[in-house]
Amino acid sequence: MNGAADGDRLEVEGLACAAGIRNLFEGIGFTLEPGQWIRLGGPNGCGKSTLLRALAGLGRPTAGTVRWRGTPTSQARGQWHAAMAYQGHLPGCKDGLGAAENLRWQLALDGEPASPGRLRELLGRVGLERQARLAYQRLSAGQRRRLGLARLVAIERPVWLLDEPTTALDAAGQALFGEILDAHLRGGGLAICATHLDLPVASAAIRLELGAGNAR
Repeated sequence: MNGAADGDRLEVEGLACAAGIRNLFEGIGFTLEPGQWIRLGGPNGCGKSTLLRALAGLGRPTAGTVRWRGTPTSQARGQWHAAMAYQGHLPGCKDGLGAAENLRWQLALDGEPASPGRLRELLGRVGLERQARLAYQRLSAGQRRRLGLARLVAIERPVWLLDEPTTALDAAGQALFGEILDAHLRGGGLAICATHLDLPVASAAIRLELGAGNAR
């Protein structure tokens, strides 16, 4: 389950962002319906991460409007934050805590159940059952990314904003991500994934290339 409901729709109109005095992009617009996802591409430095952060409310665009279920997110921040899951480059984990403990705290912040049984189930789903008590700082880059996938499996949010979600994952991990995202979309979820890679997702993507026009 992903918390999706009838009427879920993400609309972006005329969005523009800058880095200092340099414009990164402008005029970005699209509509995302339940079951749809955007593959956000473009060269390094074009503003992919900035766009995700602007959508998540972590950065301020220089122009444009973002609407969730018809209401500007700037006017309904609480509802938007409750509907959206953002995963950026930084994992937000504590090096000294084990994988299970880090996941427990993440789920608590997300308002999700985090019983010992649930944690074992989630870690098993992403292949980290043997690393449950291993300190985060001792996990490989791919294992850290898998821990982020465990959060996605658990979270009840209809909109996912993901920045390079398959970085450091091996082939099996990438396939696992594809399964998780496909299940989210089949349940009526929406997603935007910033990536340089072709993702193993069965659902057809809307492609948005920054610096090369709008979605197509």
